[in-house]
Amino acid sequence: MDVGVVMAFQSSHNQPLSDLEVYQHEIEIAKLAEPLGFNSIWGVEHHFTDYTMCPNPVEFLTYMAAITSTIKLGTAALILPWHKDPLRIATDLSMLDNLSNGRVIVGLGRGLGRVEYDGFGVDMASSRDRFNEAAPMILNALETGVMAEHHGEYFDQIKVDIRPKPVRSYKDRTYIVSMSPDTVPHAARLGGTMMTFAVGPWKQRAKDIELYRELFVKEHKRPAPPTSANIFVYCDKDPARAKDMAYKYMGDYWESAMQHYEMKGEHFDGIKGYEHYGRSAVAMRENADRVTEQYVEQQIYGTPDQCLQKLRGIEDIVGPLELNCFFTYAGMDYGYAKQSMTLFAEQALPVLKKWEYKKSAA
Repeated sequence: MDVGVVMAFQSSHNQPLSDLEVYQHEIEIAKLAEPLGFNSIWGVEHHFTDYTMCPNPVEFLTYMAAITSTIKLGTAALILPWHKDPLRIATDLSMLDNLSNGRVIVGLGRGLGRVEYDGFGVDMASSRDRFNEAAPMILNALETGVMAEHHGEYFDQIKVDIRPKPVRSYKDRTYIVSMSPDTVPHAARLGGTMMTFAVGPWKQRAKDIELYRELFVKEHKRPAPPTSANIFVYCDKDPARAKDMAYKYMGDYWESAMQHYEMKGEHFDGIKGYEHYGRSAVAMRENADRVTEQYVEQQIYGTPDQCLQKLRGIEDIVGPLELNCFFTYAGMDYGYAKQSMTLFAEQALPVLKKWEYKKSAA
């Protein structure tokens, strides 16, 4: 199993840090990923709030490329509707690919935060169409080294070469964030690995993942790759302390996410492409007293053995996975994050590196 590290760059009203302090802490954690043996490191694009302060994942990954030598560098994800120039995205990614000797992993998504759509002056209702128009343009350019001529609803582009040319094929290093059922067919059509975050119950996600696998095989005549799961992790030798830390910091993260995405509001109703989130918001409002607990229990916390058991249980539900771990979030103290990440790397990661998917006996 491939195991990566996702950087949140998140502050918290409960753990107040300056933006500079957040960046200093996150970079120090990011520097640990390669020497500890993780396969990849990921940046997540978000804007305007302290929920996640990484407005340019490619720039962050360029910094990481300069101080690492082997670890893969992924975007989780670039939110295409917020970008008005697909050519710029393709050329930036190709440049990073050359600077890093072919270590780039491309993750693409369409975003959910109204504050971000409003900030960029983009109508949320256009997000699906914008994504569906931009994604093939970018992926084809990265695959061929040529941005083809295109005249669509949102983008007009003459034919130009991508220079520097991409180092190698992107067919096995493209990821599509798929958090709603209507995104699944698009991920399969584009040929990307399905990327998901541990938000709803895994049994619900399993239905979307199974549909993705079926559609992928139908479209590409080969098995679908393992699903990429982005999960929050807290690892500690003391199971009780691990639970306390998980509920404190993962709970703070979730409250920040609820605020950033306005999940208790009703603005998703009637927005084209966000019907699923409108239904989810209703469920969250109806179960407000349990939502945080339900969220934390979808993540991974405990001793190294407990973390492995939890992951095996998730695979029993959804099938084979790639794992990307958040080790620092909600303004967590650097020492706590380093301790959790190091223990996981020393005692769980070697097992996961040899891990083969095998559904447990019922």
